[in-house]
Amino acid sequence: MRFIKEVRIRIKQRLKISSPMKIMLLIAGIFFKQFFCNAQSGLGFEQVIHFTNNTDLINHTAQIFSKRKLYQRNHGVILGLQRGSSTSIELGGEAHWRKMALTKPRITGASVNMEYNFGNHVVGYKAGMWTKRGRVNLTYGGNLVYFNDFKGLNRYGAGPAVGFRFAGFHLINGYNFFAGDKEMDKVNTLYMTLRYYFPLENKFTWDRKTMKKKEKKKKERSKRKEQREKEKDSGEKKGIRKLFDF
Repeated sequence: MRFIKEVRIRIKQRLKISSPMKIMLLIAGIFFKQFFCNAQSGLGFEQVIHFTNNTDLINHTAQIFSKRKLYQRNHGVILGLQRGSSTSIELGGEAHWRKMALTKPRITGASVNMEYNFGNHVVGYKAGMWTKRGRVNLTYGGNLVYFNDFKGLNRYGAGPAVGFRFAGFHLINGYNFFAGDKEMDKVNTLYMTLRYYFPLENKFTWDRKTMKKKEKKKKERSKRKEQREKEKDSGEKKGIRKLFDF
């Protein structure tokens, strides 16, 4: 309560224009400074109050959060349906590496899957990668493919792919450039695929710089704990007990 009263008094003293948005941003900036920032990563209480416009405060807050980068890594199963000159089902695995950010997040995916055409008895194997930058944007990638019809004919090649990903669904439009046996024509050159991703495991980690700081703090805490245990075992008296000798 004392902290909140002090904030209100400082705001009234320093601001000539007390718009609700400015007051809210100032309080948010002070809050994050007091509880989430260390002394070396930002401005002090007095300097936060000295902001005279919203842009400076927003830029400073964004700068604080940009120093720490959170990454997500997960893998799972993909199930899809491909449609072109023939129809195939897809089954495989996919892994994601994602950089978490308020603006311009980035995700990269790698997939290995099998597709099968029941009508023409053609099996295919595909390995590909794709990337996406931003929250609402297209995915761009490419694939290496191999097909076999169980009769000695095979085709192989590569091709680009463009897609749109939302809520686990991935709609992909791609083209394959083939080499190999041309007699085998029951494979898709131009195709559309709709996949769904079932995540099996998610892991979050910070960037290397932040992880080193966390490990350093963890070692310091462990060292202090060991020191307290040694003092306890040795019977060393501290504080009031040491002063009055009891």
